[in-house]
Amino acid sequence: MLPDMAEGQVAANQRINLERMSMLIQQLKPLDRQVIVSYLEDMDAVSIGEITGLSPANVAMRIHRPGSSVHRYPNPNGSSPGFAGEAV
Repeated sequence: MLPDMAEGQVAANQRINLERMSMLIQQLKPLDRQVIVSYLEDMDAVSIGEITGLSPANVAMRIHRPGSSVHRYPNPNGSSPGFAGEAV
């Protein structure tokens, strides 16, 4: 693949991944959405807990527990979880 084509494919995959992540985040309950968005903005569990009223341990659980957030949603195309351009 030519370098310009490879860069274009990477950019397309990034756009697809951002759209997919946005769609999944929008499907979360408001509190989980606030936790995930704050985490994606590089806030630590203590800071997120101060905003949400959750303990830092509960914040960490909501971020990392597979059944609690975006981990529970399959890809829109029905394949196994993952993002465009990644090996699954």
